[in-house]
Amino acid sequence: MNSTLDPDRLLDLILERCIQICEVGSGSLMLINRQDEVLDIVTFRGMNPSVRTKVKLRVGEGITGIVAASGEGMIVNDVTQNPHYISIKDDILSELAVPMIVEDGVIGVISLDSSRKQAFSEEHLELVSTLANMAAQIFKNLQTFRQLEQKNKIQQVLIDISRTVTSTLILQEIFDDIMERLDKSLNLERGSIVLFDSEKNILKLTGAYGLTAEEMEKGVYLPGEGVTGKVYEAGEAMIVESIVNDDNFLNRMGNMTHFKNNPENVSFLAAPIKSDTDVLGVVSVFFVHKKYVDLKTYLDFLQVVASIIYQAIRIQKLIDEEKREISRENVLLKRELKNKYKFGSLIGKSKPMEKLFEMIQLVSDSRASVLITGESGTGKEMIASAIHYNSSRSDKPFIKINCAAIPENLLESELFGHKKGSFTGAVADKKGKFEMADTGTIFLDEIGEMDLNLQSKLLRVLQEKEIEAVGSVKPKKIDVRIIAATNANLEELIAQKLFRADLFYRLNVVNMLTPPLRDRPEDIPLLINHFISKYTAENTKKIKGITREAHKLLMSYNWPGNVRELENVIERAVVLSQSEMLDIQDFSEINGRILYGEEGEAIDVGDPDTSLEVASSRFSPAHLDALDGRAMEVVVGEVEARLIKYAMKKFKYTKTRVAKFLGINRNTLDKKIKDLKIDY
Repeated sequence: MNSTLDPDRLLDLILERCIQICEVGSGSLMLINRQDEVLDIVTFRGMNPSVRTKVKLRVGEGITGIVAASGEGMIVNDVTQNPHYISIKDDILSELAVPMIVEDGVIGVISLDSSRKQAFSEEHLELVSTLANMAAQIFKNLQTFRQLEQKNKIQQVLIDISRTVTSTLILQEIFDDIMERLDKSLNLERGSIVLFDSEKNILKLTGAYGLTAEEMEKGVYLPGEGVTGKVYEAGEAMIVESIVNDDNFLNRMGNMTHFKNNPENVSFLAAPIKSDTDVLGVVSVFFVHKKYVDLKTYLDFLQVVASIIYQAIRIQKLIDEEKREISRENVLLKRELKNKYKFGSLIGKSKPMEKLFEMIQLVSDSRASVLITGESGTGKEMIASAIHYNSSRSDKPFIKINCAAIPENLLESELFGHKKGSFTGAVADKKGKFEMADTGTIFLDEIGEMDLNLQSKLLRVLQEKEIEAVGSVKPKKIDVRIIAATNANLEELIAQKLFRADLFYRLNVVNMLTPPLRDRPEDIPLLINHFISKYTAENTKKIKGITREAHKLLMSYNWPGNVRELENVIERAVVLSQSEMLDIQDFSEINGRILYGEEGEAIDVGDPDTSLEVASSRFSPAHLDALDGRAMEVVVGEVEARLIKYAMKKFKYTKTRVAKFLGINRNTLDKKIKDLKIDY
């Protein structure tokens, strides 16, 4: 009994041994079909093979049927004297029938036949009954084992399908993989997925396995049409036991001719693909009948697959919607940026600005490198943006990077990217800014701060139009327009061997000098009105303008911090003002600088003694009176600001050295630069 894991082979062995033990010539083993309440012959010996199909005893009919109904074994040593005997073979004179019982339930009957009268004894009955019950238990266990195997396979297929769904966002790939796994792993044949097309009001074949393109074209159904249409319309899964014997099965794709087995033994399983409220389509498979396989288990599995397909469709719809929204936002953003930098944010009517606007128009559509120079705060980044967004590359990437803001040891990786493992911490490949800017523009601010080694790599980009990531040995061609900016004197840096001359000449194809604000005073009123409007709207204030006295004050100041300083001054005044007009008192303290005094005279920070002396002298008695309660804060702040500026210039903006010179730590220096709003 334990020599096989095949239920059919087990039943064969049991019947064979029982015949040998009782020394008879024939017999059969029947299992109860509870659906029809009949006994199906599953194995036999010494009989015509036609007996399997011709003999269908009902439970309670004949000796075997009575044993199945009562659960009690019977010996009939002369069948001619028993009115219940039904002859299935002419030469039978004696019969022994015993039930196969599991958990107090009869699952089948073993029937042994003899051509002799008085062929069976009570000992035979007892022995065969024992064997029958043992065999029934083992048979039941094997059935359970087969079902567990079936469920285990189903579970593994579900895991594999889940991996597929999480590994790709392409629906057709998901459909094809699901159908292939159903066919190869579970032997579910010729699966298909149909989805509802709301525009045409039809169910259309979307995914299939084992179908030709011609057959795919035929896979169209109306809601309610055929089994597929009914499953869609009702939203309920369905099993068709035999595709031949069900009128609802349309065989639209000619499936019956493709099966090697008898089509009568082919079932059709279909499950709706649905959400909580809607049915999206139907997933279906064909299945060739196999013994001891539960079709309901496969239908339950198919419903889980349908749920996974729904989730994949839902995710795809969300992604498509998100893509459309992002695309729409990108179009709007690019349109806004293009309008924004079409000189709209570069405000000015002075001759220097008119010349600058004219130059931007001339160089925008060229491929030439541009070097923007000028003092800090003059709007070099805005000029670079205006050049890009007025060029033919306006819809391509515009990447900005401040060379002074990133440590030297990280700047190379930031610009050119790196390969995984090229240095400690490089846990994955990373694209550099140049690669991200491919086909577009890159803006390199504070180019004068770049290390000499990096300058040589940048020169190669300009000359060869190719980059090489850190840790890579294979260069990559790129198409990037370079715009650089600096407030340093690059020619002086070249003389000090801090900047490469060949790089300077490559960058300086077109040089655009941004005029300082003191050289275009006629633009100050325009800028004042622009910044008042901007920050009044941002801060929901009701400021209408600026008084004559305050306007005169702002016009008389030298603006060493240029437009950036003016913008900060206006923003601070708008935020702190409590009246509808900005007045002189709103500008009493401007980022630590003094607006009162000697007609806006610029102070040279080259000599610390002179600088500090002038800084102190600029506080007139009248101004000190206006600083009532804040005099110490303002005066000390001005002195500190000028001292820090002097040290920054002296030590070439190396903060560690500046902090050491001032006798403070680096964090304190950073805090003071931030609090005093020092531009450098």
